[in-house]
Amino acid sequence: MIDWFKNIFKSYPPLAIGVMAGALALAAVSGGLVATALGTSSQTPTKTVTVDVGTGPAGPAGPSGPTGPAGAPGAESCIAGSTFGKLVINAKGGQVSIYTCIVD
Repeated sequence: MIDWFKNIFKSYPPLAIGVMAGALALAAVSGGLVATALGTSSQTPTKTVTVDVGTGPAGPAGPSGPTGPAGAPGAESCIAGSTFGKLVINAKGGQVSIYTCIVD
C-alpha cells in the first residue's frame, strides 16, 4: 500500500503535489469555517433554570403523556407559552447545561 502511494507521488511533479496539498488544506479550512458559521447561534437564553437532581433511589416510571404538537424548525423556535433558555442540571457527576425551550 505504501509503495502504491509512493508511485502516485512519483508520477506527479512536485509543483502539482504542492498545489493539490494546498487545495486540500483550503477545502478543509473552508469546511471548518462553514460549520462554525452555520452551527453558531447568536441568540442568548432569556432565562436560566437550575435543577438539583436528588441522590435518593429512583421511583417508578410515570404514565406516558399525550403527543405534543409539531414544533417550528430551528434551534431557537419555541412554541407559545415557552421561552428559549438555559437549563442547568446539578447531578452527582457535576453540572450540565442544555439550551432548550422552557415552559413559562
